[in-house]
Amino acid sequence: MEFRYEERRGNVTEQNASRERIRQVLDQMDDLNRTYCGLTVSDNLYIQCAGSYEEMIVEIRVPHPDGFRHYAIGQILEPGGEVVETFHAETTEMLFHSFTETHDIPSEFVKRDMTDELKSLN
Repeated sequence: MEFRYEERRGNVTEQNASRERIRQVLDQMDDLNRTYCGLTVSDNLYIQCAGSYEEMIVEIRVPHPDGFRHYAIGQILEPGGEVVETFHAETTEMLFHSFTETHDIPSEFVKRDMTDELKSLN
């Protein structure tokens, strides 16, 4: 699995990064020099995040008979509450770890399908 991230405005790729390495990069995300990272299995199977340590957005892409589905990840923090689509590095690391194990996210999170939005941009 490829682990990609930005460092000093350049792209870095590592193969089979450990959970600790991924957490280290997430902890250093800062909106300036390290703005994104992702784990890629294939063009249609990956998880990625962007932002800073305190506030990251997370997206996942999964294969589908139509090619792929692309989702923004969210979480409902209280019953009947709104969906929150930003996370701290700790939660993002847990989502990345789940992806390495299952190629999905835990069931307590929600997915907002944004496939059509992305496809319309192309």
